[in-house]
Amino acid sequence: MFKLLGCWWRRATAEVSANDLNRRPARGVWSALEYGLHSAFVLPILRYELEVILDHDRADVHDPCTEIDIEDATRPLTLDPESILDDLEREGASLSRLVDSCQDGWDHLGLMDDRTWWQADATLLHAVHDTTHHFLDVGEGLVHIGAALPTAESRVDSVNVSDRGVPTLPVKSIEVQLGGLEGDRQAQRKHHGPPFQAVCLWSSDAIADLASQGHAIGPSAAGENLTLSGADWPRLRPGTRVLAGTALLELSYPADPCQDQARRFREGEISRLSHANDPERARWYAWVRRPGQVQRGDLAVISPP
Repeated sequence: MFKLLGCWWRRATAEVSANDLNRRPARGVWSALEYGLHSAFVLPILRYELEVILDHDRADVHDPCTEIDIEDATRPLTLDPESILDDLEREGASLSRLVDSCQDGWDHLGLMDDRTWWQADATLLHAVHDTTHHFLDVGEGLVHIGAALPTAESRVDSVNVSDRGVPTLPVKSIEVQLGGLEGDRQAQRKHHGPPFQAVCLWSSDAIADLASQGHAIGPSAAGENLTLSGADWPRLRPGTRVLAGTALLELSYPADPCQDQARRFREGEISRLSHANDPERARWYAWVRRPGQVQRGDLAVISPP
């Protein structure tokens, strides 16, 4: 997820003016760019702590959970959007390279300032938590200042589940629980399964476009749980809410393509699903904010948080 952090932030703030990105939604609440600056500060600190623990098991390290104040909450900062986005892109890519280079050592320990032990994978989990939590704060803040996308309607064309990963298989209706659709399981759990990946959504219009170009793709073939038609897919942002049937979802991040989908594309061209390359055709992950039931043909209302 970290390698796409810059791309996700650019998408979340696209079409929003610099003035709005610097506006605070309420007293004592950071602006979108202040949240970005916070994450850009925290990530290199956590990366350094992680490097120390991975290189020197049981080394003394500072507590990576220490809060960092950008500035007094009553004094808003005025920040340059491109500078903040560049910082997030760089720091996300740096942490991603460290994670990719680590073959083992995730059980290594660091001794914190309070003399408690802190495991390497806990540092990584904190980085994920900090990044995702504040990323969603940005979406909610943009709603409060009136810079969010308008409410729109789409329709659920297909409801899909699988107990073995890709492809998912269509069903008529399903219960949506906090962890995802009832009976849905991922075959590969290393990169799948956290709450912000509870439900995967994709566009019927994107599927039809790809199929017209000769790719062997159709509803459920790329592993999505809900296939929606009529949504303005390229304008979706993190924090956008989708009321599908009686289940309320909140978009978290675009879903990375994986090799399981390669056979569906001519010459294995899975980059067609990459948000960085083609946001009009990327799938989206979502949290489940309110469990409920969804069935084929249900209305799906897409709205700000």
